[in-house]
Amino acid sequence: MLRRTAATIRAPFRILGLFKRVMNAHPLRVLIAEDNADLRDLLVTLVSAEPDLKCVGTAADVDAVIAVTAEHKADVLVLDLELQGRSSIDVLKTVRGNGSKISIVVFSGHAHPEMIRHTLAAGADAYVPKNGDFELLLDAIRDRRATRPIPA
Repeated sequence: MLRRTAATIRAPFRILGLFKRVMNAHPLRVLIAEDNADLRDLLVTLVSAEPDLKCVGTAADVDAVIAVTAEHKADVLVLDLELQGRSSIDVLKTVRGNGSKISIVVFSGHAHPEMIRHTLAAGADAYVPKNGDFELLLDAIRDRRATRPIPA
């Protein structure tokens, strides 16, 4: 006969309590920097549909990204590598130079290994290719302290 103690009876309730604390934790605040309006709207919709993520702002060009990053206290910046014809490497250097602790996930159509290395060296925390697999992007956002590119 199975003997149940008070500790074995309480164990499931401890797990349930931990689950509730995790689910009630503050969502990650996400900024989206993308110059393609349709893709930007799609990313806002995807992020907003996740219970643990919250889109707190968007930007379409480099200057707006720098301003919005300074204005909002976001946890993660999803950054297109090319914004309105300019490289976002300037954004990476400026944000990192300002001492910001925001995690930066570069979301780009460029998949050349040298470009990925250059972007990570400039201060990106993760590099996700624009290949249509949005789960990779959501995983990179959640892994806010990533130090490696997400494989293509």
